[in-house]
Amino acid sequence: MIRRIVEKLLEGKPERYQGVMGIFYYVDDVARAVAALRQLGHRKVSVYSPVPHHAIEHVLGQGPSLVRWVTFGGAVLGLTGGFALCIYSVLSYPLVVGGKELVSLPPFVIIGYESMILLGSLANLVGMLALARLPQLKARAPYDPRFTEDRIGLWVPCSGTATAQVKELLRGHGAEEVNVHA
Repeated sequence: MIRRIVEKLLEGKPERYQGVMGIFYYVDDVARAVAALRQLGHRKVSVYSPVPHHAIEHVLGQGPSLVRWVTFGGAVLGLTGGFALCIYSVLSYPLVVGGKELVSLPPFVIIGYESMILLGSLANLVGMLALARLPQLKARAPYDPRFTEDRIGLWVPCSGTATAQVKELLRGHGAEEVNVHA
């Protein structure tokens, strides 16, 4: 009795998905299927693959990543903040030595450089996680362990009459297996 209760607690709430999952072996088949689905008006398709494929990215309409601009912004902010910290500390507590200038940039370069690296790398991490939508607490589609080995999954969220249409389209484009989740 206790064992059944523990098993039910460990299983958790069953996931509810509405859509069609197609499992493919060839990249070209997936690319053609995605192009056909996008022509039919399905915009929220998800592709699960063990490695990135440029043909699929091109058909999905994914452009270059914004992470590099987020990293650049963090680096510029770090460089500016590092120099500002040095200049502020020298002007707040002036220590005149031998008549030299208080604000001399060459010694501040090290602090500016290190701040640039620190904030640039932190911005890169945060930008990568945010743009990849990680951590994903709720799965958007059913998962199959074959997607980490050698198969490519194509998830199309749909319901009603569109389900049969999508199922036939995926079969027509070479899907090895088509699963309907309703």
